[in-house]
Amino acid sequence: MTIPPLVMVCTGNICRSPLAAALVRSATSAAVESFGTSALVGEPPPRPTLKAAESLGLDLSDHRARQLTADVVGRAPLVLALAREHRRAVVSLVPRANRTTFTLREFARLSRLVDLHETARAIASNPDPAERLDRVVALAAAHRGSGVLVTPDEDDVVDPFGLGADVYAKSTAQIVDATNDVLAYLGRALRA
Repeated sequence: MTIPPLVMVCTGNICRSPLAAALVRSATSAAVESFGTSALVGEPPPRPTLKAAESLGLDLSDHRARQLTADVVGRAPLVLALAREHRRAVVSLVPRANRTTFTLREFARLSRLVDLHETARAIASNPDPAERLDRVVALAAAHRGSGVLVTPDEDDVVDPFGLGADVYAKSTAQIVDATNDVLAYLGRALRA
């Protein structure tokens, strides 16, 4: 079974979510799409986002913002929102997506709580990558509420839109750090 695209979501779909999606695409064969909850439909990323992507060896010059829809959410095996407000918007569109929607930083944190043996048991002897992905997403969701307590804003990636280079750098660093953890975790399920 083919895995439907993973989905990244931010506000305008011109800064955070396209960068996060490009990072995941660059490191895995999984399909990844990005959308905005209030997308600046058809707009390209601003120059600072393009520069941030270039510094990571990524090219976002062809990206154009797209609006998130219930259909997109309904098909996604995993939705990673760049802030809690986006997670709320996703779940408002499709309430059952509550089980498969996280902020990027929340999913990264939860993935660090899941023991390698738990993951191995969850995906053991299952040749279907889509089912393995569903199982590791459910495993991460089962760890909500456990582990280190964090302040709510620690689950958000700072929004750099219209702000200075220092905020773009902070946002990019948060995306890269969280994405590395997510890729390490998802890689367990996506490997044959």
